[in-house]
Amino acid sequence: MDKEELKIEMENYRPKISSGERISAYLNGQVVDHLPFAIMSTNRIIANCLSYSISQLEDVDVLTDIVKYKYDHYKIVGLTEELSLRTMGQAVGSKLVFPENDIDYIEKFVMEDQLNMNLIKMPDPYSNEVLLAKLKRGKIMKDRFPDMVIETEIPGPITTAAAIRPVDKLLRDLKKNPDGVKKLLDFCYEANLSWAKAFKKEFGPTSVMVVDPVACDDILSPKQALEFSLPYLKKQLSAYYELNGIKPNLHICGHTNRQWKYYKDFDIDFFSVDNCEDLEACKKAIEDKLIVVGNVAPVEVMRYGSIDDVIEAVKTCIKKAADAKSGYIAATGCGSPVGTPIENLNAFIYAINKYGNNAKIGQMPEAIKS
Repeated sequence: MDKEELKIEMENYRPKISSGERISAYLNGQVVDHLPFAIMSTNRIIANCLSYSISQLEDVDVLTDIVKYKYDHYKIVGLTEELSLRTMGQAVGSKLVFPENDIDYIEKFVMEDQLNMNLIKMPDPYSNEVLLAKLKRGKIMKDRFPDMVIETEIPGPITTAAAIRPVDKLLRDLKKNPDGVKKLLDFCYEANLSWAKAFKKEFGPTSVMVVDPVACDDILSPKQALEFSLPYLKKQLSAYYELNGIKPNLHICGHTNRQWKYYKDFDIDFFSVDNCEDLEACKKAIEDKLIVVGNVAPVEVMRYGSIDDVIEAVKTCIKKAADAKSGYIAATGCGSPVGTPIENLNAFIYAINKYGNNAKIGQMPEAIKS
């Protein structure tokens, strides 16, 4: 399929319900127009389409244009004011660089030279300029879209720690200074929870998306995960559930299959699995307890693949996981890279609409069978 053919097909895409209405009806056992979907970092894709740079995504007027575009074209609803993987590190003193058209990165860590808790203090979201700016922006967006739910995204404890202390040194500290690492993880837990509490105070109970790439099997050994990651992550997720009365959700980049059995005991609704893992294997491991989310490759397929590549990748994911017992949400395996073409976003939605139509939880759509 070429761009013009896809354009014609997408002109016929007129969803009768919003993304929020779809996921609610689907999880309540109703038949919906098509499978729910969640393409990570959609704002980046649309920003590129509208000729905005990545740095302009901090601007509320640019965000307003993007939110309107998502609703007008796809009936995607919802607002997010997130802490990036590095925001809390910046809030306590790490120095970030914000390129014009790429994601932020850390230039100097606050604990670059040593793991020393005296170098940081607990940030107050109402006085810390980094966190306060995000609260203010969230309030502006909520005022502009009062009927939309606003959610937040927060890194896991060990990923937050890796924005304060370089990850290579942090891993060394796991062996040489384990008690120091645990103090840092306790700090990260409390700092993240303070943001969640402030967010609830401003916007009411809300869903929290937790992202924790440093917790993956590629970085931590099974023993390290059991000592330094899983207990703190579980504690953090449970705290958000207790705070909001709404279960949070979890995404971890990289390989995670050694940990799937533990996620089923977490206070979460869904687990989003990276594309490096087999979606069907993940489904079989967690479907009795968790909604399965994933996992089209964001780089090889969404960024650099053709329209047909995207369609085939979505079809493969549907075949592997659409009949998950607790439900399935079609998604990318991680965030969509800068420069992902809008045609590939449209191809994803086209494929979901065509091959995932008349979706019901626990059942394989008829269209994918033929």
